Amino acid sequence: METINKTNEYITFTLDDELYAIEVSGIESILEYTKLTKLPGTDNSVKGLLNLRGKALPIIDLRTIFNIKESEISQNTSIIVMLIESGDKITTIGGLVDSVKEVIEITPEMIQDAPKVGSKINSNYISGIAKYNEDFIILLDINKVLTEDQLAITEGENLMLTKEEIDV
Repeated sequence: METINKTNEYITFTLDDELYAIEVSGIESILEYTKLTKLPGTDNSVKGLLNLRGKALPIIDLRTIFNIKESEISQNTSIIVMLIESGDKITTIGGLVDSVKEVIEITPEMIQDAPKVGSKINSNYISGIAKYNEDFIILLDINKVLTEDQLAITEGENLMLTKEEIDV
């Protein structure tokens, strides 16, 4: 039987000069940074809300999630609108990143297992490390990046969608 090598497309982005990637299938859109509405009393990783097509989109600072020192907003700062699976629901949430780079194709042969030590982030979030050209790219599993408490801020009819509603 012939083995089919599946190539996956990933969007690459930076946090603190490190290169990360998320599978394109988990991304709804990429937005330029714009002023956010602050949410008092929320976790410090929640930067605020953004009006996305009439719905409130919570914005999470991925630097804070990964215990990376916060930085100033720049003209390259972007928001990656991610679709996170949680049970039978899809949660739409924005991830604040330093900059978005490009969409690349990564084959399974390019991916190594995540290291157990020496990483800035919890290796539970990492699906692997890819060697691309001369760079190592940390591949993230977006479904494991946020805790249930962090996802809880999206509860409500405007923010939680079923898989069927996404496919419409």
